[in-house]
Amino acid sequence: MSRPRIALVCVTLLIVACGVAAAQESPKWSYVQAGYTSLDPEGFDSDSGWFAGASFSIFNNFHIIAEYNDAGDFTNWNAGFGWHGLLGDKADLFAEAVWRDIKIDNTTNDISDDGFGLDAGVRWRLGGHFELKGQVNWVDYSDAGSDTTFVAEGLFYFLGDRLGVGANLETGGNTDVWRVFGRFQWGK
Repeated sequence: MSRPRIALVCVTLLIVACGVAAAQESPKWSYVQAGYTSLDPEGFDSDSGWFAGASFSIFNNFHIIAEYNDAGDFTNWNAGFGWHGLLGDKADLFAEAVWRDIKIDNTTNDISDDGFGLDAGVRWRLGGHFELKGQVNWVDYSDAGSDTTFVAEGLFYFLGDRLGVGANLETGGNTDVWRVFGRFQWGK
């Protein structure tokens, strides 16, 4: 991972740590979201497209997740089950077991691979209208081997905390991904 990317992750984590005391509400784990995505994979041309995903809170501290991404020649599905909690009303630690399926269809290469992964991180509500997330993803694909990425995300809420707009960066592995999205959420 390059030094500017490491610096971005460190600054994001520092901002998150400083803002924990200002948090007022806990993150919500039931939401649907969709938006624009831009991929920059190693060995392939960059491309952009869209994604849609959902998370549904079940019981007190568990959730299920699913997501579909379509960016030019690249498509992938993610689905999994996770746990969240431990840090009280202001923040949640989380861990997720995720199945990932990726396909690349272009004129020079057709690749289809899947694998299982583990995601872990922290979500913090800063004040009543802002949330930050830091996350580490590890996946072991059947053919391509394992890969580790890091995610930094910011989300601004309005209309209570039902609607939100956000952006994130996932980097560190074989692909850098930028996203801008809208979210509708409910529950606790």
